[in-house]
Amino acid sequence: MHPFAIQLDDRAVAFARDGHILSSAPSAVWDGSTGEPAGTNAWNALRRHPTATSTRHLGSLLCQPNPSDRTVALVAAELVRRLAAQPPAPPQRVWIATPASASEQGLGAMLAIAHKLALPVDGFVDAAVATVAALGSERNAIVLEIGMHHAAATYIDRDGTQVRRRRTAITQRGGLVAFYQVWLELVSTTMVKRTRFDPLHDAATEQGLFDSLCSWARAAAVGGAVNAVLTQEAERFEVTLTRDQFAQAGQSLHRDIVRLLHEMRPAGASVTLVVPAVVDDLPGLRDELEQFVDCELVCIPDGFAAVATSRLDLPQRVDTGPVRLLRRLPVNSLEDEAAVKRDMLGSRLERRAGPSHLLLDGQVYALGGEALVIGRSPVGARTIALSDGLAGVSRRHCTLTTENGERVLLDHSTFGTYVNGERVAERVPVRAGDRVRVGDPGVEFALIAVDEASAGTGAGAGASAVSK
Repeated sequence: MHPFAIQLDDRAVAFARDGHILSSAPSAVWDGSTGEPAGTNAWNALRRHPTATSTRHLGSLLCQPNPSDRTVALVAAELVRRLAAQPPAPPQRVWIATPASASEQGLGAMLAIAHKLALPVDGFVDAAVATVAALGSERNAIVLEIGMHHAAATYIDRDGTQVRRRRTAITQRGGLVAFYQVWLELVSTTMVKRTRFDPLHDAATEQGLFDSLCSWARAAAVGGAVNAVLTQEAERFEVTLTRDQFAQAGQSLHRDIVRLLHEMRPAGASVTLVVPAVVDDLPGLRDELEQFVDCELVCIPDGFAAVATSRLDLPQRVDTGPVRLLRRLPVNSLEDEAAVKRDMLGSRLERRAGPSHLLLDGQVYALGGEALVIGRSPVGARTIALSDGLAGVSRRHCTLTTENGERVLLDHSTFGTYVNGERVAERVPVRAGDRVRVGDPGVEFALIAVDEASAGTGAGAGASAVSK
């Protein structure tokens, strides 16, 4: 029998059975302090009752080594409410799809709650692994997770007919609530300037604004602009907001998310980027992903990992046996991917030219036809010698050369060479506009395309002139 699956994504906690999603909703609940039953949905009351509601309890339980009694009680109360509406059907067993942020201690705390609720949990499966296994991609993949208060990226390696989790990176910025906050500030500031109406002047109006943010952002992302309308008693207040305004408001959050993806991707590798459908509702973020040229973009609906887990043939745990955590699964493509959107990245960008020069410390060096070796004590016909004492810089650190008419960077170092924040695995093609960092923190230089007549010569601070 296939398991009953629970996906612990705090932005969209999902239940699934036999390949069908039963429910999906954000983990936002009342804490019981104002008369509302603890654990009941409070998404539409977060701004009116910020001290009596919680959006952090599930994330705290999964991440913190010693969650508070309040955190444990709220997670338990929320599960009781959700399971009352969608219970597993005996003798169906339960498997839980876990987010990237979950620690072993957090899973232990979740298991203790499940035991108290008599929930028959057989094991945990990494949600990113379950997702990639179900998609059946031929490439290695990076799965982006946008939670309530965090963003995470997990690198999944495909090895023959199996996929497995390799590594993950997390930022406490880039979560959905952070986007809502910058949008709320955008709308309120714009309304004050244009109508002199402050929508944050009372909690009820602020909640109304909060409730409309997602639909406004989605409309702006699709149509380029949206009319944001709020009413107070008999008065109506309206402002027009553009897609670019939403994108500008969320720009710093976009950068944090993109940085995570760069950190996970081997430099220049053509991987599959798996992102939640909410990315399309975040104006500007989809455009930022175009920089991952030749990567496949797969956009999945909320609860996809739960659906994938509910279709797996997973072992049943004996009463005295251990609870397993699976981070490796066989590829098992879903039969129906109607809700999955696929695209190739980079098609919206003009292909950048190959670099002709290197810019370091204000000095420009022509790359030319011969290989250019960079390091503390490089040896070769043409070299750039960096200053001693730069952390993580090898004597012969990297080489810029030409292969089959294409400019290529070769890494020889111990501590790594990074192109646009991505670590080079032996070699990678480079383009004008790329930024290269040698060492950690080391030194950074830019690759540019300029006319020979405009290129300067000479050595910058900390580097000798290019040898002829």
